[in-house]
Amino acid sequence: MTDNPEMSFQRKSLFQQGYHHFSEAELAQLEWGLRFTPAVCASIAAVALYMQAPYALLVISFLGLYAFFFPAHHPMDLIYNHAVRHLFGAVALPENPLPRRMACLATGSMTLIAALLFLNDMPQLALVVGVALLCLQVVVITTHFCLMSWIYEYTMRALGMWEKAAPVDVARDWLKNGGVLVDVRSQNEHAADPVPNSVNLPLENLDDNLDEFRKIKAVLFCQSGARSHLAQNKLRNHGIEETVNLGARRRVDEL
Repeated sequence: MTDNPEMSFQRKSLFQQGYHHFSEAELAQLEWGLRFTPAVCASIAAVALYMQAPYALLVISFLGLYAFFFPAHHPMDLIYNHAVRHLFGAVALPENPLPRRMACLATGSMTLIAALLFLNDMPQLALVVGVALLCLQVVVITTHFCLMSWIYEYTMRALGMWEKAAPVDVARDWLKNGGVLVDVRSQNEHAADPVPNSVNLPLENLDDNLDEFRKIKAVLFCQSGARSHLAQNKLRNHGIEETVNLGARRRVDEL
């Protein structure tokens, strides 16, 4: 998707952050909301650096590290979804894809380093790290280009592990020709958001369901597309090639 020459730089950057399962129209709705969290975090970090307040930096560091492990629960994303967006009638932010979470991890790590440098009486080095981080955040806020997401994509490409979700038309053809829609989300997610005519074979239990996968032509999906991508790769490692990765749950509605 990021190779499409007709796509704007900002949209390419959003695709690179992991939002490649969204249409152009949907990205247009998300474009400003996705600036909220990095803008707030950068503002707090800038004040903390100016005041040389390491404990405030530790708080920002915790937010970034927390967001890496809990993609749908970044505190700033929750504030935006439950309060700020209603002021403008904007759509809710989805959970953070893995490339964006990698950026949160890098941001949290750099902020932690700056805080520790302040605590160890090395304010000059702390300011160097902090200002470098702020520069990267300003680029993200103004253009959506994220250096960490860029590094992640090209690392995955170099390792041969970067693959786009299948077009909806391809998945639709598979289903018309005997394919089975397979939800690899957890049992709880599947029960809370059931998809008609789908079977639930969770990623975490994939090894126990290999025989089931060998009997069908699976069209895989999950909530964001990350787990279905992992499931397809794991199945291929077990010699099961008859799979298509549809990606995010929301794309099922397009079938």
